[in-house]
Amino acid sequence: MFGAMLYVNAGKGHYVPAKAAYDALLRTGHTGCVEDMFAVLNSPFWQWFCRAEWRFLLRHPQLERVFHTTQDTRFSAFLLSNLPLILPVRKAFVSWYETTKPDFILCTNFLGGVIITAIAKKEKLKAPIFVYAADVFNNPSAGFNRNIDRIFVPSLIGQENLYRQGYRKEQVVFAPFPLQSSVQTMERLSKQEARKILNLEERFTLLLNFGGEGIGSTALVEELGKRGMNWQIVVVGTLREQTKTRLASLANQYPQLRIESPGFVTNIGTYMCACDVQAGKAGANALMESMALKRPFMISELLHAARDTARFFARYQVGWVVRNHRKQADILQGFAESEAQRKAMEERLAKLPISFDSDQFITLLLEQIQTCFLSDNSLL
Repeated sequence: MFGAMLYVNAGKGHYVPAKAAYDALLRTGHTGCVEDMFAVLNSPFWQWFCRAEWRFLLRHPQLERVFHTTQDTRFSAFLLSNLPLILPVRKAFVSWYETTKPDFILCTNFLGGVIITAIAKKEKLKAPIFVYAADVFNNPSAGFNRNIDRIFVPSLIGQENLYRQGYRKEQVVFAPFPLQSSVQTMERLSKQEARKILNLEERFTLLLNFGGEGIGSTALVEELGKRGMNWQIVVVGTLREQTKTRLASLANQYPQLRIESPGFVTNIGTYMCACDVQAGKAGANALMESMALKRPFMISELLHAARDTARFFARYQVGWVVRNHRKQADILQGFAESEAQRKAMEERLAKLPISFDSDQFITLLLEQIQTCFLSDNSLL
């Protein structure tokens, strides 16, 4: 079996699950590839635009919410399902398809779901087209295509939203969250074990995740310093020089805080195990990996694609959505000082109706291929 994982280079949120699915596919004894969808479509402008637009909007979250809300419509879906049918794009995809000969295609971005499905159905290609809802709790209306063979979603809230959009029950598959390999295969460490490995101290630890784009605020760190907290704060992500300088200044100004800034790390799972709470923007991978390792998450900026995360937290009480840094500090301080709160959080995290396993994800996906073929044959 050869599977093609197509992602869109708009941050790490779509590449990471594509690579996770690919790695899991290899572990089952099959093979495949991971490719940028717009490279496959020979569309360099859109390849550049998606990355540039996302980086810009990440730095302007209020603008992102407005812009993506206005664009996230069925009319956008209509355009996206018709524009790629122009001959040059279709020819580029068919040429890639005939050369690669995939047994299935998994798109980890909503654009892939609508665009690749439209071309595949127009050309009557045999490989089933699958979509993974990388936003976890939703999939944009702009990505709606009633001809998608299957759409995989790892949350009940996401499943509910997809039904409301108009997907048929047989199209929507409730699936495990595909953990990236570094987290999937790691040993589940206690806080003490993880801290020892990372040379961290035994005290309340906050993990600030600035992500691959290095976007985040140090306002919470300063507020905690002003309150005299003697916590341990670890800042991970691709940090800009300005951020590094600011963190060093805060470390000198508030010596009771231990501030560590290792930057971008490849063992993020170990850092999650070492912390009591993780905080940052609502990237689906960081959020779900935190849930998998039983650590609550505090979201500082809720982007349009992640809007239903607030409903998830309201339903299961395993995190917070708070923009104001003083209110963030209030909640975290209360959590750190209350053993009852921490115990209740552990119990809620243990009961989440979500599974986290990329190997189970790919096993389920392979089973769905057979279901798709049986369904197609029943129509003949």
